[in-house]
Amino acid sequence: MYRIIGADGQQYGPVSAEQLRQWMTEGRVNHQTRIQAEGATEWKTLADFPELSGSASLNPPLQTPPSVVAAVSTPNYLVQAILVTLCCCLPFGIPAIVYAAQVNGKLSAGDALGAMEASRKAKMWCWISFGLGVASNVIVGIIYGLQALALTHQRWH
Repeated sequence: MYRIIGADGQQYGPVSAEQLRQWMTEGRVNHQTRIQAEGATEWKTLADFPELSGSASLNPPLQTPPSVVAAVSTPNYLVQAILVTLCCCLPFGIPAIVYAAQVNGKLSAGDALGAMEASRKAKMWCWISFGLGVASNVIVGIIYGLQALALTHQRWH
């Protein structure tokens, strides 16, 4: 007999090995499911129980290829790079576009680490371009404001 911790964090059991095998077939438990054998004090993964993990009915854990994970979780920032180049700061937006354009090519070539690095650099250059664009607009606004104030002051004197 065994106890398990379900995906919801709740304890279930005691359940028999046969019931666990049924749950394995149904996909309700897998190699990472935490199990405690009757009389034991520590929790282990189902994979640590040879009498269960060796079962033909046990579905192996699904492995997502790293390239798929990288493709899903690695943004290219191309839209942001183009926008900050056009609207904020051209000189620093260009490297953002260059790095952003490299991301998909590196993912296609299977270079997930290179794609993540290019993505990180594209994001960094986007923020630099955005920050400098905002700062320069604030400075120009202050200069124009001071100039207008000086002209108004001259008219009154």
